[in-house]
Amino acid sequence: MVPYISYTHNGLPVFGGLDRRNSTRAFEHALCQICERPLERWFYVLVRPQDEGVGYATEPGLHPPCLKYSEQACPMLNGTRATYRPDNVIARHPAGRRCDDPACRRCPATAPSAESQVRAGLKADDWDAWMLSADQYELHRDDHGTAVGIQLPSEPKRVRRVRVSPERKRGLALMAALKELGI
Repeated sequence: MVPYISYTHNGLPVFGGLDRRNSTRAFEHALCQICERPLERWFYVLVRPQDEGVGYATEPGLHPPCLKYSEQACPMLNGTRATYRPDNVIARHPAGRRCDDPACRRCPATAPSAESQVRAGLKADDWDAWMLSADQYELHRDDHGTAVGIQLPSEPKRVRRVRVSPERKRGLALMAALKELGI
């Protein structure tokens, strides 16, 4: 299955390369980032610690079965990759090559995003899956009014750990021990 938000060009998908146009469309129409169907009453958003800090998730929501698929297929979520790619995957991927259509609007889309440049080669993030209800679906927009994320509510319906680094495991254990002591 090719995730809806994956960059695709020349008939080739780039796993790990996000298509900003499809992401924006998914945000605006409350579509699943994997299957492109409308989100239902209950859905998940994938949240990193830095997303909590800014108050919004940077990826579109997912249906519960699509989250399960993502957890199995995505090396960032399932822990098989320890770091982000050191370079722009789209630029070196066959999908990043110019096609024969001079009017193609997808060819120039190979520039890396600011976020991918910042995290290139860094340690993989921790990820949680936040379950939200349809009434909690609220978009976060940039200065130009473009939807760039889903606002994180103060009280998600459920939070499930997806990828937990050893450092985070120690921190969570320490927090649990302090809570148990009443501190």
